[in-house]
Amino acid sequence: MIHEKIISFKNFLKINPLVPKFKDKAILAGWIGGLLLMAAFSWFLTQPIRNNFLLRAVNRVLEQDGDERRLGEVVSFNDGSRMGVYYSLNNSSALGNAGRVFIFTFFTGGTFFPCAAIMGAGGTVEEFIALNRQGRKILEGISPVILNLYSRRIEGSR
Repeated sequence: MIHEKIISFKNFLKINPLVPKFKDKAILAGWIGGLLLMAAFSWFLTQPIRNNFLLRAVNRVLEQDGDERRLGEVVSFNDGSRMGVYYSLNNSSALGNAGRVFIFTFFTGGTFFPCAAIMGAGGTVEEFIALNRQGRKILEGISPVILNLYSRRIEGSR
């Protein structure tokens, strides 16, 4: 009795034309899901490495500009919405009591450019520093209203 049901199910799989199409789509969906899962795990697990590369790149830019400030280690905050990465300032005596820098991507006029926001002791944004030449030109022409908007977003994200 059971043997007959197994044989009839196998015949159903051979006869029904939808089964091979469904099987192919299920295999394709499994591959895509697996690749997305691997990409998500690698993105999550390489976060410290990417933060270290960003740290070195920003310090190199600050050194080339003749700025005395250097970034230290990553300051981690447990927040839900991450716009960027917080770093500590190694020689914050040049700024008085500021001790953190927020590195993020500024978007305006259809252009992305990396930017650093120097944070004061009270958690307020004291200064924006564009980290490339094109960003410096764009940052000079941005209205104070947009800069205040970014300041409030950064201050609210910590």
